[in-house]
Amino acid sequence: MSEIERLFKQNAINSDVIKKKLIELGESFLGGEWKNVTLDQVHVPRLLGQSNYLYHVTSSTSATPYLLRIHRQERSQVFTDTVLFAILSERGLGPKLYGFFEGGRLEEYLPSEGFTEDDYWKPGFVQRIGAALPACHAMDIPVSKNVRCAKLMRDWLNGYKELEGGDYEILPTTVTYSDHPKTISVQKLSEEIDTFEKWAREVFEHTLVFGQIDFGVSNVLELNSTKEMVFIDCEFSSYNWRGFDLAMFVSESAITFNVPFPPGIKIIEDLTDNSPIIRILCEAYLDADNTLKNHIPSDRSSELESLIQECLFFWPLTHLFWALSAMKHALLKFENGVDLDVQARDRLAVYFHLKPRSQKIYEELKKWKKAL
Repeated sequence: MSEIERLFKQNAINSDVIKKKLIELGESFLGGEWKNVTLDQVHVPRLLGQSNYLYHVTSSTSATPYLLRIHRQERSQVFTDTVLFAILSERGLGPKLYGFFEGGRLEEYLPSEGFTEDDYWKPGFVQRIGAALPACHAMDIPVSKNVRCAKLMRDWLNGYKELEGGDYEILPTTVTYSDHPKTISVQKLSEEIDTFEKWAREVFEHTLVFGQIDFGVSNVLELNSTKEMVFIDCEFSSYNWRGFDLAMFVSESAITFNVPFPPGIKIIEDLTDNSPIIRILCEAYLDADNTLKNHIPSDRSSELESLIQECLFFWPLTHLFWALSAMKHALLKFENGVDLDVQARDRLAVYFHLKPRSQKIYEELKKWKKAL
């Protein structure tokens, strides 16, 4: 735990200790009016954030407001995230980076409106998401072109093992799927990652793009000034399969975290088995991507069906991705308002429920490629 995380965990957010630290950070990285701000002039509401602690720091003076992000990830992940954030900031593709320090950073606060889970069911919103994503995917970013989601899954699984995690019991709470093993070993989970990565590399390697990865409604904002839609919290962003981003958005639409009692999460089976937004999302994406590439499709209908199949293929992998994260962080007693063991077990149940469809898509595409 970093010094600043410990400071914020041990003191009330409105305490003089915290306010003094916030003034110190403002003066150090922003200067100007922050050197004249007094304790009673500081305001610091906490914002919603699962991976990090986020605080919107303002004052009753003309001092520049800022967003304080306190990291709770491993050092290697924080390094990658900070470098990527700086690159996007320099290119004008995200908030400005005001400064970084051990355990956190200061960012520009963008006056904006967020979205909620209810927006998943508004066709206009889904179309805007689909239309905005190709421009993000087209970015050329000087980071490793290796698929990062596979690396993250292996890192989380290794972390679970190092924390003495053993065979994991899959006992679902919010879903009734039963087509999964009762328990699964670390070795078998590793083999699941290997298998899915092999399938994806064989049939979807040509779809590698710079992706958001953690792509849900909570990471989308609409700027007050321009009404432009922007994607935020790029801590997992890297090169990845295009369909993974699309599948992540669709799979998260079938989950609600607006559960005011334990376990703090519910996976909705009807929406998992039959998503009402997948076609809307893929159609908007396809049209925007073709426009961006100045491509006139000879058979738009076939291209759309192929993209939907691509999205369906990666859908279970998004659940395996977050299940492995939850397994490790549950052992670390990580608190984000969700019972992480319930999340892990339920997501594993969904993964095994949807995996046969992905295997069928893989086998059909392999057969098609051989016939060419």
